Amino acid sequence: MAGARGDRVGREVGCLLLQVLRVLVLVQVLLLQPAAGKVCNDRARHPQDNSWFAKDKEKLPIMVLMPMNESALMSGISQGIEPAVQLAIQHIQESEKYSFTLITKIYDTERKGSRCLRFADGVCVCVCVCVVGTHATTSDQEIPVELSFAATTPVLADKKKYPNFFRTVPSDNAVNPAVVKFLNFYNWSRVGTLTQDVQRFSEVRNDLTSELEKADIQIADTESFSNDPCINVKKLKDNDVRIIIGQFDENLASKVFCCAYNLNMFGSKYQWIIPGWYQGNWWEQANSTNCTTRKLLTAMEGYISVDFEPLSARQIKGISGRTPKEYEREYSRELQQKGVESSKFHGFAYDGIWVIAKTLTRVMELLRIKQRHENHNFTVDDREVGRMVLDVMNETNFNGVTGQVMFRNGERMGTIKFNQFQEGREVKVGEYNAIADILDLINNSIRFQGVEPPKDRTFVRLQRRHINVPLYSILSTITILGMLMAGAFLFFNIKNRNHRLIKMSSPYMNNLIILGGLLSYASIFLFGLDGGFVSDKEFETLCTVRTWILIVGYTTAFGAMFAKTWRVHAIFKNVKMKKKIIKDQKLLIIVGGMLLIDLCILICWQIVDPLKRTVEEYSLEVMRRLSRLVKIPPRRMHTHTTHWLRARRLSLHDINEWNEGRKKERKYEEKGGARRAGERERDS
Repeated sequence: MAGARGDRVGREVGCLLLQVLRVLVLVQVLLLQPAAGKVCNDRARHPQDNSWFAKDKEKLPIMVLMPMNESALMSGISQGIEPAVQLAIQHIQESEKYSFTLITKIYDTERKGSRCLRFADGVCVCVCVCVVGTHATTSDQEIPVELSFAATTPVLADKKKYPNFFRTVPSDNAVNPAVVKFLNFYNWSRVGTLTQDVQRFSEVRNDLTSELEKADIQIADTESFSNDPCINVKKLKDNDVRIIIGQFDENLASKVFCCAYNLNMFGSKYQWIIPGWYQGNWWEQANSTNCTTRKLLTAMEGYISVDFEPLSARQIKGISGRTPKEYEREYSRELQQKGVESSKFHGFAYDGIWVIAKTLTRVMELLRIKQRHENHNFTVDDREVGRMVLDVMNETNFNGVTGQVMFRNGERMGTIKFNQFQEGREVKVGEYNAIADILDLINNSIRFQGVEPPKDRTFVRLQRRHINVPLYSILSTITILGMLMAGAFLFFNIKNRNHRLIKMSSPYMNNLIILGGLLSYASIFLFGLDGGFVSDKEFETLCTVRTWILIVGYTTAFGAMFAKTWRVHAIFKNVKMKKKIIKDQKLLIIVGGMLLIDLCILICWQIVDPLKRTVEEYSLEVMRRLSRLVKIPPRRMHTHTTHWLRARRLSLHDINEWNEGRKKERKYEEKGGARRAGERERDS
């Protein structure tokens, strides 16, 4: 993802382009003449005869800047570029569609006599002191147009600083829309970033942050490190980051995955997305950790790497009349003949030469049309030609060996490839077309560690604890049987109410006891209904209703039983055995009084502090489902009232004191009863 893919010694971005291969396109293209050095003058200030565009078979030079010295850091890549440039010029000549011949003038940026032009924010571009064309100078009146096939740093995307810069290679920032598309494909909406504290990675991270915000993807944590990433990796784990986007070189990548292994941040629960420009078997060459290769491979398994596609995978004939495979075979033959190594940028250099050819052809056509409409003494200055070149290059659109070549504000809209690390090697799993904004993943090529893609977070699922339905069914069945039995007793009691024994047992009181029992039975059904059966609003009403029914049923049943017991007690407490009659009407009054007291309490309770629905949460319970981790906080829904709970505590305390007092009274009465019985015996 990050720029200067050949930079292995970690130089700052200030001299990044010193090692990057670049092509400088001359806006005012001149003939190669012995007096070429004389063109380093003030031509931009005075219009002059530029008849080169009106001639056929003209030899037009292009200047190529790259380090060719074998001692240069990037000379190996440069030597692999020259065959692609010469091959492109050869194919242009063979096509016979262009009225000119391109001649390359290669300048070694590492040779003696070159100088470095330093621009804003430290970016430097090395050029020769005097080169072919008017654009060796840095005059503001000229419009130099630069075309690069290897400069990927995001710094050059600033059109305010570099308005005339084009590149056929995608910028490091070009992978960010592809990553966002990949995240959306798997519905990952929460990610974390881990970035090496270097400017070129920070630039990519900042652009990625902007793209993620546009896509409404949450950045759960952003970590950056200089040397030891373990602390930052631990923070990502503590923040429950499962999808991690890394921006670091291969030297620190081994440290990152070693920390990930030690923290168990790999496997089915995690997904790493890292740059795809690392060298082959980088984990062996760059392993400076205490982790073995086996441990690194274990932690690396399944990571996704993202990088630009060096050559198009679509085997269609492009502007040169060749497919990418056919071009690659010819390029390989050129490499063998010259005995140099391949460069991953050769396809972009090849397409860059075609961009120059098409641009010059179109500019020449426009100039000839303009000449015909004016006069034969038509002249044009460099600035006007420069503006025409800029306009024409922005309209570039053709199929090359690297795919569809198209610029948007000077940036190449290329193809981004996705690879996955599988069993010790990277396998291509898809690609992203930036022009069409389409992500194309190869069917069944991505292998996740679990049976499904990892989730982007630990899911906390709120789950209510409901009444167990089988248990509720069993209790309801028993309750129905009890109600049927109570109903049978009620029928029997009413039918035989005139029977002497039934009549002596106070059938009205018996009926009240049975009715109270039926109400208490009915409350069991209501207490078994919870949030799984009724809505939240109905639940509060249900709580009130079942409370009233239970209290009224309990008071009715036990009130009638208490009244009957009290009558027996009142009759047999009569020591003198005087005849005493207590009718059922008096007992009904006692039961009615009890019910009246209950109703008064219930009404006051409902008005002052009614029952309210609350949800009580318990500690989290971990439930593993496939490859996702779900934590469930059990919740129980119930109703309560603060004042009533306090009153209930007080009432229980009072009842306990009352019970203690009653025990003392009984003991006293028992002692008094025994004394009176002894007195009666003595009297007799």
